[in-house]
Amino acid sequence: MPRFYFNVREGNNLYHDPQGQELSDYEAARTEALSSSREIIAERILHGGSINSRIIEITDETGAVIDTVEMREVLLGRSGFRVFKDDVTQSAPKPEP
Repeated sequence: MPRFYFNVREGNNLYHDPQGQELSDYEAARTEALSSSREIIAERILHGGSINSRIIEITDETGAVIDTVEMREVLLGRSGFRVFKDDVTQSAPKPEP
């Protein structure tokens, strides 16, 4: 399986992922980057940090950037806030009328 790395860029700083992850393909790597971005956003919101300046760079084993995920892309879709199909809050019990 190919190994993908998820480097975090914040302004002029780049934090390298030293281990990476073996994933089946590019789509699995992109899904992982989106999930990681959601975790970063949640942590930043919880602690009052800025959420709009981070980018996750997905690189392959040679170090070539194959895609990027911006924080605003994770939050906003074309018509407002994004909803993800793996949203665990959707399985929470619904209040009865």
